[in-house]
Amino acid sequence: MRGDIDLRLLEIFCCVYEKRSLTEATKCLHTSQSTLSFHIKNLENQVGQKLFYRKGRSLVPTTIADRLYDYAKELMDFKLRLIEDIGRFSGKRRGMLRIGASTIPANHILPELLGEFMNSFNGDFQIDLIVGDSASIFRQVQEGKLDIGIVGYLADKSLDFLTFYEDRIWAVGNPELGDKTYTVDELKELPLLIREKGSGTRSVVEEVLRRRGLSIKQMNVIATLESNEAIRKMLRYVNGYSFLSNFVVRDDDFLIKLKVSGLEPIVRKFFLIKDRNRPLSKTVHEAIDFLILRAKTLF
Repeated sequence: MRGDIDLRLLEIFCCVYEKRSLTEATKCLHTSQSTLSFHIKNLENQVGQKLFYRKGRSLVPTTIADRLYDYAKELMDFKLRLIEDIGRFSGKRRGMLRIGASTIPANHILPELLGEFMNSFNGDFQIDLIVGDSASIFRQVQEGKLDIGIVGYLADKSLDFLTFYEDRIWAVGNPELGDKTYTVDELKELPLLIREKGSGTRSVVEEVLRRRGLSIKQMNVIATLESNEAIRKMLRYVNGYSFLSNFVVRDDDFLIKLKVSGLEPIVRKFFLIKDRNRPLSKTVHEAIDFLILRAKTLF
């Protein structure tokens, strides 16, 4: 290993490490794959170790890459805070927020709120919004890949969390199911379209069913999909039902809300999560305060 490491190469390395793909990394670094390959090779020469190997179309980090990433992220975070603080003295504010969210807040809540924040920010502000299921976002906040996350359930209590807003989940179905009141047991026989494991919606529904002595395994699941919108559209052709957020169905004039006796209203909370041990910049704290306040007033 050489006696020095180029910090710019570490910045490139962090992006490639997080994306696990040169193709995806080019989108945020605005350069070619060949240039990225050249830079990663230079960093490997400086470190004296192989950092990635290929597995299909993905790049898999080596053990030394995992270790290097921890240090590189600390340096990159320090750089952002340094630039931000210097900007305050010069009167030119700059900020960046890396935020992850599950599909409901990412598609229906955050675009408006983040747009308002960027419009009100006196300076240059950059936002990276990552969309994934609640489990994936929770993990990325834990790993330091995201500053904050908005999730529909808490995998554990290892992260700080604040209530962001509440959402209503409805049992909705194809109109062919008819205008009748179903029992919870009758739901077991109806074709059910459900979200994938790790989805906040699914986790909340599973908990409600458990309190009724039921499990997903006992239900007539005919499809598992990774998109609320895909479920909503499929129900136009399938004589079945699903559990969907109020944000997904509020403007839908086709699906009907099922009447189910013995099934309490399904209300779930969305949480803003952050790592209590990881220092965040002042602008990230400003963004957190703004999001919490505006979510309460708007939704």
